[in-house]
Amino acid sequence: LMDKIAMDNALDKFNSSPFRKGSFDLLQLLSLQEAIHRTLREYMSLGESKEVSFQFLRDFYINRLSSHFDGYQQYGRADDFLEELLLTMPSVKTLDGHMEFTDPVSIAKDIIDERREVLLNWKDEMIRVPDDHIGLRKLMWTKQMGRLGGEVSSPQSVTVVEGAF
Repeated sequence: LMDKIAMDNALDKFNSSPFRKGSFDLLQLLSLQEAIHRTLREYMSLGESKEVSFQFLRDFYINRLSSHFDGYQQYGRADDFLEELLLTMPSVKTLDGHMEFTDPVSIAKDIIDERREVLLNWKDEMIRVPDDHIGLRKLMWTKQMGRLGGEVSSPQSVTVVEGAF
């Protein structure tokens, strides 16, 4: 029994914390929302060829905005949105006297492809965060040295060693 407890405690560090789970869920939700917005803009830019898909996705998204994207909700709302979209039956709509086919599976694929691009873009942005903070690090170092009585003439003359802070 003691070995089982020790093993459970050793493996406990690999379990997901509520903060990690919440952050991951929020990342999924925000990346999905950004992908939906980008897909809607793309459909709009394609004009008549995607007008029915644009209207369908816009209405589908607006009808689920408060239940999936706003306020405090349960985990998994991004998956719920995609599942609802995938379970929606294809339909035929009449637009300007001609019939158009709405394919929710194709729209979901477009959103998922766009979400991949969103996440890759965000990943590239996050990789650059340390570089973006070099100036801040220099300023902090300069102020710390000033408090300790050291003389530093200007933040521009300071070289920051990675991992120093």
